[in-house]
Amino acid sequence: MQRCQFCTAQPLQEVAIARWTTDPDDVERDTVWFCGKHLQRVKKAGNRGFEHKGVHYKIGFW
Repeated sequence: MQRCQFCTAQPLQEVAIARWTTDPDDVERDTVWFCGKHLQRVKKAGNRGFEHKGVHYKIGFW
C-alpha cells in the first residue's frame, strides 16, 4: 500500500519532483506520492522548494 512521502497518510497524487540538499542546480529527479496536505505545501513553496528534514522538494523536473 502506498503512503505519503512525508507522513503515513493515504496519498492523493503521484507527482514529478526535483529534490536537492544545498545546491538547487544539483537536483535529483523522481516521482513521489503526496497526501493532500503535503501536496499543497509543496505547491505553495514554489521555486524555492519545500524543505523537509534538510532536503528541498520542488514540483517538476525542470
